[in-house]
Amino acid sequence: MKTNGCVPKSQRGFTILEVLVAFLVAALLLSVILSGFSSGMSQLVRADRISQAAIVAQSRLAEVGVVQPLQAARYEGRDPLQTDFRWQVDIVPFEWEVAGALADVGRTMYRVDVEVFWPAGAKTHSFMLSSLRLGQDQLP
Repeated sequence: MKTNGCVPKSQRGFTILEVLVAFLVAALLLSVILSGFSSGMSQLVRADRISQAAIVAQSRLAEVGVVQPLQAARYEGRDPLQTDFRWQVDIVPFEWEVAGALADVGRTMYRVDVEVFWPAGAKTHSFMLSSLRLGQDQLP
């Protein structure tokens, strides 16, 4: 028996069901990939904001004892370059076992906390840096 090179009708191509299943699998894979990409982008934005807040906090911490006097106080403000960041600096005497010995020689240890706040949707996020600074007491 001779064949004319034609494929039987039952083997000519994909059925509509096979095509629909292939599209469903492709759509599911695409949604998983896009979800991962979106999550990665939001984490990248969050890391960038934390990095910017760390720079603001470091600059405020560097000012203590130079621009701002090293004494018990609280300072607040907004960063002039990053206007959505606000900061708060708390300077308090650090209580520890050798505080009395330091006071006898006219020195005081201070704990300096710098906290930076920024809005993120309906929430407010923050980043904090702390440091210890040794100050010279003012003579009367």
